[in-house]
Amino acid sequence: MKRQRYWLVWLGITAVTLFPLFFYGRPAHSQNNAVYLPLIQTPPRGPNLLPNPSFEAGWYHPGGVSELQIPEQWQFWYNREDNNLDPDPWNEWVRPEVRVLASPYLPPAERPLFIWDGNQTVKVFKGYGAIHFELTTNLLLEPGTYVLEINVFPDLVVGYNNGEKIWAPDPLSGEVKLIAGSRNTGWLLPTFGQKNQFRYAFTLNQTENVRVGAAMRGRWAIQNNGWFMDDWDLYKLGE
Repeated sequence: MKRQRYWLVWLGITAVTLFPLFFYGRPAHSQNNAVYLPLIQTPPRGPNLLPNPSFEAGWYHPGGVSELQIPEQWQFWYNREDNNLDPDPWNEWVRPEVRVLASPYLPPAERPLFIWDGNQTVKVFKGYGAIHFELTTNLLLEPGTYVLEINVFPDLVVGYNNGEKIWAPDPLSGEVKLIAGSRNTGWLLPTFGQKNQFRYAFTLNQTENVRVGAAMRGRWAIQNNGWFMDDWDLYKLGE
């Protein structure tokens, strides 16, 4: 009786397993052995809400400071206070330089490294100076969930070896923070010497005037504290 019960259980399991294959065919495979996976729907992505998101428009000098070329419709802040991350006077925060660079102002080999959309990129940098800055814009946003996406290349160099850049060895040499009003990601650690992409999702429950963008800092006065930025995006989910 026990053996007969086992046979009945085995036959039941086999029938349940094989019946759909005989009746419906092979739902997961076609005759050419292609595998079909379930369709996963993602929320539709709305248009880019940032003004001048790839910094292709003109620029201006805030306060008449010629070293600061700020892309149109964006605002720039830099830290003038004491560097509490490293009290050594050598590492005090200094004013960075900002350039909106068109491709002819870059060596041909560097253009694909630093320009990812259009014909221009923003470079914020300082040689032998510690810098901490923000590049932001103000937007009136309706309720909903948004995603801020930035691309940045940390050009953080401590020296050269036969003409090749030596990237900063300490991961704390450069940090990135995405900003959306009073919300932010906290400081993130990018990979130096290559393009990094960061995303930050946030939700608004009511219409707000929101300052969006990113902050970056290089806490030590290394040989080159450089940051390239291009092709930023802010989109609303579900549109």
